Amino acid sequence: MILLSSIPKNHIVLNCRCGHVGMIAVADLIEVHGGDVDVDAVERAARCRKCKIKSISSTQIIYVGSSGTALQSADNLLPDKN
Repeated sequence: MILLSSIPKNHIVLNCRCGHVGMIAVADLIEVHGGDVDVDAVERAARCRKCKIKSISSTQIIYVGSSGTALQSADNLLPDKN
């Protein structure tokens, strides 16, 4: 169970069976529904904007933003074990 409050800077991508893909900012969900809601509850309650049916086939949690933070440790070499 992943609470929205633990991923406030992420987005949730909802993939519908009809092929439509929707994305919503977790911060917006927290503002409306609070941080104690879990991602599974969001998926169960989501309705596709295209086909208007609750038929979400998969959900992804993604980070939308600069990758600079993620890459800060990419240039660090491990000490030589020789």
